[in-house]
Amino acid sequence: MTLESSNTTVGILYDIENAPFEMLNYTLGKARRFQPCRTIVISDWEERPEQKRWEKLLRRPGFTFRQISRTFLGKNSLDSALYDSAKLLYEEGVRRYFIITTDSDFVRIAQMLNSKEKSYIIGVGTKQASETLRNAYDEFIVYPAEEKETVRKKHTRKKAETAEEVLETTESKANKKAEPKKDVKSKKAKANKAEKNEKEKPVKAEKQEKAAKATKAAKTAKAAKTVKAAKTANDEQAAANAAAKNAKSKAAPQAAAAEKPEQASHVNHAAAAPSAALAAKPEHKAKATALPEGTFAVRLPKTLRKQLEARMQEEEVTMDELITYLLMRGLSH
Repeated sequence: MTLESSNTTVGILYDIENAPFEMLNYTLGKARRFQPCRTIVISDWEERPEQKRWEKLLRRPGFTFRQISRTFLGKNSLDSALYDSAKLLYEEGVRRYFIITTDSDFVRIAQMLNSKEKSYIIGVGTKQASETLRNAYDEFIVYPAEEKETVRKKHTRKKAETAEEVLETTESKANKKAEPKKDVKSKKAKANKAEKNEKEKPVKAEKQEKAAKATKAAKTAKAAKTVKAAKTANDEQAAANAAAKNAKSKAAPQAAAAEKPEQASHVNHAAAAPSAALAAKPEHKAKATALPEGTFAVRLPKTLRKQLEARMQEEEVTMDELITYLLMRGLSH
């Protein structure tokens, strides 16, 4: 399809000296984004006659190929010729361009194409292109096709991110599902524990009661043992007291038996003294009365009597008991 309007025309300026054939072929594919339109490709085709591929390219339908003429030879002659051709297209009203180059001198062509009325310019070049050249364009496409690689990387990264999101979502769902299960499990464990504690409460109470009874029994046994020991001690003391009392009671008859002659002796002490006096004095022999059998009178010296009286008070016995004891002791030796 051929359109007459200049606004539907795309101009492609090809720097044949600095861009290979593959870059041009790649750009022609990118130009289809503006179809239907008329595409004019401008370059110095005669400069590279050894490339037979140009002949096949020039016969491609839908494209118009223009040969430019250089006004002078040498350095920048191609740049100047492309500048003049671009100016003619701009004056014809073309406002969409592709510029295929990595030469920073083409910045002035971009500036001219935006001098009066702004154009939309797409640059195609290698990644070595300067920032000045890139900034002169509305778009810049890197060749070889880094764009595809970048898109592929972005797509791969997006897939990875999507996979991560799906994984996170799955994990969060799993966690959410697991959390209730965990809560139910925890509640069930708590309930089992509470039930177990309830069951163990009587056992624990019984054990505590048994322990309390055992402690009480031990305390009671200890107290009983203490009481028994005290009782035994008391019994022993009582037995000792009883033995002492029995011994004393046994000694009482003997003392009583000894007391009778002693009493007689005591009774007759008063009479013994006069009798002794009468015996000493012959004149009183007739007047002396006869003493009962077994009774005798003794005249004690004053000193001996004081000693006997002191000992009588010390041992808490009567004079007759003391004298009888001394006599019996003397006889036993």
